[in-house]
Amino acid sequence: MNADFEYPADIAIVHGQLAHGGSERQLYMLLQHCDRKRWRPHLYLSGELGVWESSVRALDIPVTLLHGNPIAKMWQFRRLCKAALIRRFMSWGAYTNGYALALAGLSIPCVGSFRNAHFDDLPKRGRWFWTWLSLSGVVSIVCNSQETLAAVQSRVKAHQRLVYIPNGVQAITNAASYRAQWRRRLEIDDQEILVVGVGRLSAQKNFARFIDAVILANQTCRMRAVIAGPDLGLRSTLQRHIEAAHLAPGTIRLIGPVPDARELICAADIFMLSSDFEGMPNVVLEAMAAGVPCVCTRVNSMAELIEQGVHGWVTEHRPDALAKALLQLAKDPALRHILGENAKACVAHEYAPAMVSKRLWQLCE
Repeated sequence: MNADFEYPADIAIVHGQLAHGGSERQLYMLLQHCDRKRWRPHLYLSGELGVWESSVRALDIPVTLLHGNPIAKMWQFRRLCKAALIRRFMSWGAYTNGYALALAGLSIPCVGSFRNAHFDDLPKRGRWFWTWLSLSGVVSIVCNSQETLAAVQSRVKAHQRLVYIPNGVQAITNAASYRAQWRRRLEIDDQEILVVGVGRLSAQKNFARFIDAVILANQTCRMRAVIAGPDLGLRSTLQRHIEAAHLAPGTIRLIGPVPDARELICAADIFMLSSDFEGMPNVVLEAMAAGVPCVCTRVNSMAELIEQGVHGWVTEHRPDALAKALLQLAKDPALRHILGENAKACVAHEYAPAMVSKRLWQLCE
């Protein structure tokens, strides 16, 4: 895109909500690394405010919540963009890519995003329509994994540009201190093996699989596990699942949401992801940045993040496969250290937030 205006220029960024999630952390890092001599970001939300609102406003970035039904929100968005003399548009997810159509006729180039596995964050009912809507108005399309890029590629038009830009992750410089603090809080001895999982208690994250893997591994090697994340209706079911295994008290605990999951991850000897599908999961990047080896199901982007046996293990979607990887790491502290150090070095080089954000802002030029 060639600039036809003077800098700093006003840019509209649209997202669904500012809840406590990986996409929201990525959005905050983008805004944090904005060159304010070139851009004046305006953040518009189609869904609801959330925990990231105060952090975004602290960057002196206006936040506007759109109201009404979908058509009313798009009409409101168009009027606001005209009034603010918006010059560029960036959507932060497939669902909000459709807002580009609200700007038709205004000569505002639009950048869209796909930040989940293929089209899995679009509604299942009428997905063909939502897929069309998410692609129709955008000129450039960002995919945060090569797998998603391959899925989108067959649907783009000749005038559209498709770009792979991964998520970024901040370096964690005081991991040892966080490890000590959290293990004291959890009353876990430094010699015990701790497995950590982080995410919403939802069907997608499949923490029942996580629990089954820990149960199986405990038949051979004693280890403890904690799962941190807000309840989306499955906590009582998962708690019953844990209790039915008749493990020693405190073997597997659901500890709810935590202020900063990165600090908890530092306490882990192994991080485990048991999801059915993902985009590019922040929690895996954060575990790698903390120097914690990962055991993950074979979801979207894992082949890009984790080289098998170098940064961790990627397994099939079965509890026994996860348990086998857990045991291999639990029994070999030297291997855990090597894989953790390899992972930390990898993300420090490939996924620095400033570098990732710079590439995203350059798309808007």
